[in-house]
Amino acid sequence: MKTLCTRIAMAVLASAFAINPVMADPAYPSKPIKLLVGYPPGQATDTIARLLAERAGALLKQPIIVENKAGQGGSIALGGFINQPADGYSITLAASGSVITNTYLYKNVTYQALNDLTTVGFVADLPLVLVANPKMPFNDMNGLVEYARNNPGKLNFASPGVGTSSHLAMETLKHKYKLDLMHVPYQGSVRAMTDLIAGEVDIAFDTVPAVQPHVNGNKLKAMAIGSSKRLAQFPDVPTLTESGYDQIPAHVWIGLFLPKGSAPEVTQKLNQAFNQALSDKDIIERTEGLGVIVRPTTPEEFTEIIRNDQARLAEVVKNAGLEKS
Repeated sequence: MKTLCTRIAMAVLASAFAINPVMADPAYPSKPIKLLVGYPPGQATDTIARLLAERAGALLKQPIIVENKAGQGGSIALGGFINQPADGYSITLAASGSVITNTYLYKNVTYQALNDLTTVGFVADLPLVLVANPKMPFNDMNGLVEYARNNPGKLNFASPGVGTSSHLAMETLKHKYKLDLMHVPYQGSVRAMTDLIAGEVDIAFDTVPAVQPHVNGNKLKAMAIGSSKRLAQFPDVPTLTESGYDQIPAHVWIGLFLPKGSAPEVTQKLNQAFNQALSDKDIIERTEGLGVIVRPTTPEEFTEIIRNDQARLAEVVKNAGLEKS
């Protein structure tokens, strides 16, 4: 009987370590950490990942190595990431599009963020800027809405692709204010901005890096920004909230995740390290230069943000008439 009890106790102990392997390593982290980014090098999310990896790695006293795996708006990387060991040595920086929106757009995206991932923390907002060809007869949100209502079907808008945050922000504007606007999707921002400047399309939401050189060169005019405050890059351009259009969520967020089943102690340690990195003055200045607003949170606060955005984006996709492909 004693032998049986001993075997049972050993089995339970072994099972506990198998479920939560990080707890066997009280000195975590004791080796380099891999940070997966589902976008190519040089893209905004990748740049932010590398800034944070350097600072957080120094705080954790272990290198954080950024690995890029681009494809399907970040979904390929995230789809593989959910199968990584929950040992604290694989983390990912992912955007709202891959975490939420793509689950409504693609049949091959089968993961669900709150079921298959452990939230570490919100990192930053990447606001979108509403820009127009300079020849458009309006200069602000009210002028745009009034013109669109008086000229149904006459305006069109560009986006970097179907289902992107830029596309869905404009679809929200269309739905909320019952506007008749035609969508012209592109494969990326470069061609969209080129045609917007040429007058082939009229308006668009896009990121600060995509529009800033064209606005500064007077090739496009900026009318509103989807941020919580005005940006240094466009001090004279009001936010959507200032303009009275706070119901238009024109931004992308990025956040940190671990695989499901990761130890709470590891989650908290990473959250603290990355939040400290996000509070670094140099990090703040460099990210603001990209038109990015850092916003550290707890894992619980980040979970609530995701839950709210899942409901909101599901409605936006439905109202836009988009179906899974």
